[in-house]
Amino acid sequence: MRSLTARILLGFIALTVTFGIYTATMVLNLREVEDQASLILRGYFPLALSSADLVGNQEDLTAYLEQGLLEAVRPAQVTSAIGRLRKKRDDAFGVVLKTLGSLNGLVDSDGQAAEDVSRRMPKSEESVNVLKQQIADVAPLYPIVLAAPPLRMPARTDSAFAAAYAALDPVRRQAVDTLQDLVAAEKRISSHVNNIHADWKRHSTTSKDWLAENERTILLRAVYLGVAAVVLGFLITAWVAVMLRPLRRLREGARRIAAGDYGMRIAETGPMEISDLAREFNSMGRAVQDREEEKLRAARLAMVGKMAAQIAHEVRNPLSSIGLNTELLEDELGANATEARELCRAIHTEVNRLTEVTETYLGLRGGKPRLARESINTIIGDLVGFVRNDLATRQVTLETDLDAADPTALIDANQIRQCLINLVRNAADAVAAQGGGRVVLRTRSASGQVEVAVEDNGVGIERDLLPRLFDPFFSTKEGGSGLGLALTQQIVRDHGGDIRVASRVGRGTTFTLAVPTG
Repeated sequence: MRSLTARILLGFIALTVTFGIYTATMVLNLREVEDQASLILRGYFPLALSSADLVGNQEDLTAYLEQGLLEAVRPAQVTSAIGRLRKKRDDAFGVVLKTLGSLNGLVDSDGQAAEDVSRRMPKSEESVNVLKQQIADVAPLYPIVLAAPPLRMPARTDSAFAAAYAALDPVRRQAVDTLQDLVAAEKRISSHVNNIHADWKRHSTTSKDWLAENERTILLRAVYLGVAAVVLGFLITAWVAVMLRPLRRLREGARRIAAGDYGMRIAETGPMEISDLAREFNSMGRAVQDREEEKLRAARLAMVGKMAAQIAHEVRNPLSSIGLNTELLEDELGANATEARELCRAIHTEVNRLTEVTETYLGLRGGKPRLARESINTIIGDLVGFVRNDLATRQVTLETDLDAADPTALIDANQIRQCLINLVRNAADAVAAQGGGRVVLRTRSASGQVEVAVEDNGVGIERDLLPRLFDPFFSTKEGGSGLGLALTQQIVRDHGGDIRVASRVGRGTTFTLAVPTG
């Protein structure tokens, strides 16, 4: 297996599977713990509490029937007390039924808790149904007792009971006999309630013990699987480190480039990914080298600019004097000095050309742009009004195709205008060289930039000349200074933008200037 990616992927798949098994095991165990905890919290614990409450209420009712009723002095007092105690007992029993119903919901789920509930629920439901039937069976006895409550009666174990019983009328005598049966029935109910409470309390304790045991089991499994996963992780890490040893030469290459050896290249051999990385590294080296060369070019251009600006400054004053004196001389010539006038006009034309050249040289001084938010369409509109007539005299039509959104950018308007004038004049020169044509200025917004394209249908530029267009003092025009495009590129880059060119011989050329919107 040659692919380094596949090897590393295989190792990490093994690690992922290990951690997946570890996670799945922990999840299943925690699910069981969660089910059992839910069983305790939603079932056994509430049942134990509610059944304990039921036991207390049942014992209160039984005690009152057995002792408290005989000590009462008013029938209304007996009716109220029995009604209150029976309601408390019935309410507690209702809570037991509701809790048991919620516990039934766990039977439909999976896991240890559901199995535990399924095993114990039938017995619990049977006990509760028996209790419900017992409570229903004693209900008819209460109206008989309450119809003529045996008030202030001695206990049956008292020697005075027989005499008091004999003195009762038949209705009260029936109430006394029924009360004896009712007390016996309620005592049986109390015994049954105590058994139910003890059973549910035992279930709660058993589940709690199981929960503690399962917790210990999960802890041991987590330790064992965690240690295995860590060991496997260390082994895979060591294996990957061995496979990545070829990266050392990349590190050495990076150090050499950092030391200034921008021409350094490394062998593009080894595993597929390493060789790909080596190729990308070499591409990066070439990019760094190109950037350093560009920085050197910019420094040289700045130095040339300073020298050219100094020379232009020294030449401009004499040129102004020559031009002025030539105009004065032409005015002094007689009407018949035709040849002299032609010479004066030739001198004046050359002075204007040299003045334009000196202005170009002065522009090489550059300077940081003074940024302000400007409308690109407005700058182009002013430029078109400035150069349209001049281009028309050369049979060049200037057209515009401006973005309707009127894009704006943070720019130095004067510098960008200078760039566009230079591009438009170059395009006009290319068009005029073939006898006329058109130049189109287009604007559009794209990806946080504003782009201005200067397109012509001139003669085009040879492909092998395109990489040299922005070199200082290189020109495709006869008599050109070779500084216009170099200056334009420098200004655009000072704005954080870029300029690119596309050309086809015989079809025309398009220069695209892009600056960030800011």
